[in-house]
Amino acid sequence: MSEWKPEVDGLSGSPLQPGRKPDLKSALLLYLFVFAALLFFGSYLQALHFEYGMIATQILIILLPAIWYWRRFAVDQVKFARLNPLSLKFIPAIVILAASLWLVNAFIATGLVGGLMELGFQPLVLIESPTTWQQYLGYVVVLSIFAGICEEVLFRGTIMPALEQRGLVPAIIFSSLLFALLHGSLLSLLSTFSLGVIMAVIVIKTGSLWGGILYHMLNNFYAASYLFWADTMDFEPASLELQTYLALVPFLVVGLVGVVIGLRLLHKNSDQAPLLSSRRAWLPTGWLSWPLYLSLLLFVIIAAMEIAIGFSWIDLPVNVMD
Repeated sequence: MSEWKPEVDGLSGSPLQPGRKPDLKSALLLYLFVFAALLFFGSYLQALHFEYGMIATQILIILLPAIWYWRRFAVDQVKFARLNPLSLKFIPAIVILAASLWLVNAFIATGLVGGLMELGFQPLVLIESPTTWQQYLGYVVVLSIFAGICEEVLFRGTIMPALEQRGLVPAIIFSSLLFALLHGSLLSLLSTFSLGVIMAVIVIKTGSLWGGILYHMLNNFYAASYLFWADTMDFEPASLELQTYLALVPFLVVGLVGVVIGLRLLHKNSDQAPLLSSRRAWLPTGWLSWPLYLSLLLFVIIAAMEIAIGFSWIDLPVNVMD
């Protein structure tokens, strides 16, 4: 199986200099552009109309910049982005992992949000729950298909490969951190980071970006279905008593066991060497740079507003969708 192996390149000079290979600095500049565009334009488009705005955001702000990056550096898209067909033998592991990790993250998120709501926190309603089957199907198309494809092309098909010259594990860790920051929520930071790590591992182990896309689609399908189900059943985390919440612990156990089984099955079917044997460090050298600092600043501002509005420390409209 062919693998993209970029030449080790310095971080000095313009990242757009002809002949340069994709590297950490150029990937961070791409990420900063997407982050800023998503914050200032994407949220506005989605506020006008969620479904259409989300489609425009995913294509114009997330997908097209990644494709431009491919063309600017004239990469071999199959090798660089791993646009290889997904072997059917990996599908069971991906399905198990998607369902299992979703259970784990749902359990943690329900407890976290429910606990904060007991302290007076009101979560921001960034995405309204679908109330009809037609709206639900629209959410599935937008959140599952469009987001699954576009975000994977950007993160696991563009940013992660650009970092792999520093080692696979650093590329997984750092690209997943950037993926979590882009979602702009302190409450979901850990769960989104874990999703990024699992999807990165799947792409590397399967040798196919389509593995990450399939996982991403399944995860977002579960999320859209949960929103629809929770609205239909009038379920709210704040109404979940501690005893009832603890009764959901078996679902957490099932989820954790499923994650272990899925990872073992994924490794068993892969010809990729163990990832830890390829690590050079946990984060790529040179990752602390001004594009990352600006990205972190944007995230801190968004997260601070999320907490301040949730606890009513400031009074701002909360119906803006991200």
